[in-house]
Amino acid sequence: MNAGFDPITLRKIALQVLILLSVLFGAIAWSQRPEGALVWLTGMLTLPVAWALAAVTGALPGPDRPDARRHIYNSLVGAGALVAGALIVTSATTLEAIPEDWSTRFGMIASALVLIVIGNGLPKKIEPGCSRTRGLAIQRLLGWTFVVTGLVALVVWLSVPMAFARVVGLGVYGIAVVFTVIALVRIRSRDDTA
Repeated sequence: MNAGFDPITLRKIALQVLILLSVLFGAIAWSQRPEGALVWLTGMLTLPVAWALAAVTGALPGPDRPDARRHIYNSLVGAGALVAGALIVTSATTLEAIPEDWSTRFGMIASALVLIVIGNGLPKKIEPGCSRTRGLAIQRLLGWTFVVTGLVALVVWLSVPMAFARVVGLGVYGIAVVFTVIALVRIRSRDDTA
């Protein structure tokens, strides 16, 4: 890593690049399909407005809190990647550079990636309100369930033909919900004094 750039500066640059990509591809989509102007405008303005609101409302911590500042920028960059990706895919389908079904596939792939990221972070987050043992068991269960479900959904949406992908994808989520409910009931019924 270049010693001249601190991690926050790199995140700021990434966010600015994502904002520019969103505006560029939003404008392309707008020029090709003007009837969706409000949608494209919303997509293009989401990132700069979120960044400005974080700064104006004081939600963006100062340099004295680098971990909290990094967390906010990570969230903005993650959201920016999703928004820019959606606008890029929409523009590409509008220009007929990729098949129309990839617009749907992108949305489902993005959802799977979000599940993976959330699932990875769940066990690391300390939640008050329930016993430490039971709370940790629930967090681990949900974390693993989110990650595995996200990975399976990712494979489904990347490889299964579109005619079957919706049914298989819904099946994956349905199985995950049933598994989670059964596992939560078992965790809840466990004796927590041991």
